[in-house]
Amino acid sequence: MRHIENNTPKRHPIWLYFAVAFIAMSGLSYINFLPGLMNALVVSLKYTESQAGQLVALNGYGALFGTALAILSVKYWQWKPTIICAMSVLLLLELTTPAIISFDTLIVLRFVTGFAGGLAVGMSFSVLAKMHNTNRAFGFLLFIQFIVGALVMYTLPQLEFNFGAYAVFYVMATIALCGILMAISIPVGYFPTYTESRKSHTRVNSLGISMTIMLVIFIYLTAASALYAYVGLIGINASLNETQVSSYIAFTGLLGLLGAMIPMIQSPCIKRRPLSIISISLCLIAVLLLLQPTISITAYVVALALFFFSWPAVQSFLFAAIADISPSGRLSTISSLVSSIAMASGPMLAAFLIKPSDYSLMLTVCASLFALCAVILYMPLKTAPPTKAQSTPPYHTS
Repeated sequence: MRHIENNTPKRHPIWLYFAVAFIAMSGLSYINFLPGLMNALVVSLKYTESQAGQLVALNGYGALFGTALAILSVKYWQWKPTIICAMSVLLLLELTTPAIISFDTLIVLRFVTGFAGGLAVGMSFSVLAKMHNTNRAFGFLLFIQFIVGALVMYTLPQLEFNFGAYAVFYVMATIALCGILMAISIPVGYFPTYTESRKSHTRVNSLGISMTIMLVIFIYLTAASALYAYVGLIGINASLNETQVSSYIAFTGLLGLLGAMIPMIQSPCIKRRPLSIISISLCLIAVLLLLQPTISITAYVVALALFFFSWPAVQSFLFAAIADISPSGRLSTISSLVSSIAMASGPMLAAFLIKPSDYSLMLTVCASLFALCAVILYMPLKTAPPTKAQSTPPYHTS
């Protein structure tokens, strides 16, 4: 039986869940429409598939260092001015990107852009972890990610027609501006900075649990980001045109909204462990569909639907489990670093595995990683602490 501690977060209004989740999304918004960014880099801007993967990966590795800084500073820096400053730098760099011609210079610029975004995301994750209902908080994050991803993927071809090949960077700048406005609108007193008197004492056995969950986060997001980065090009390679691919990704991406809503529902039927394992298994099935020698439109769409439906549920449950272990937000900030490493490593791994118009090796590795996640996921979520939103009953996941 668990007793409510004095530092249990107070209930927060729905708009605050939305605002904080949007800010956390906007720092690395390109992740939500990564196939569109990859298509723009390869098809419109004429970079090679490998170069495009390197650009995305360097953006991700910049986010890694930005999130690392957030881990070191989350106890001492005020979250609001830090996020606003980081997002302002991000906005400026997104607007500068279209003026860069040299590939080497662009790599450096995207690294710095990722650094600013990673710092903002890391600070935002510490705020999400302090919210009353962590399942809802991270569910909102994934919900917003898939809304933005679907809208951008659907409208990007028309935006490129109207505003040119760099339209995707203008979209990222707009999202960053919205994130700044959201941060400004949140009263400072909602999420005070860490103090010793409010320090959360994480149990030693919970540290082992959290490390295992973070390992699963890393493996899962590495595979998911590798698949997501090239899923558009896989469709184009299967004789679909760019407009068709963007439309299919946009519409099937809407299923991610349903997947993201599952963690938001407070019900005895919503149990992290079995639902996470089932969702990862659906991702594995999606990869197997794409591994067919000849991919039909039906198989492609079904694979996208399974993948996009499952991804937000898995990610929300894993992040919420980490947040419940350490309500201070420190472990959540570390988990955002782990996710940044994974999101950067996935496209880089895929870039080295693919051959011209041949994605079979990359897909095989992704399938293996998804299977590995399902194998090692059982124990940590079975013994993870209860959510903040619950009262005295223990949180059963079996």
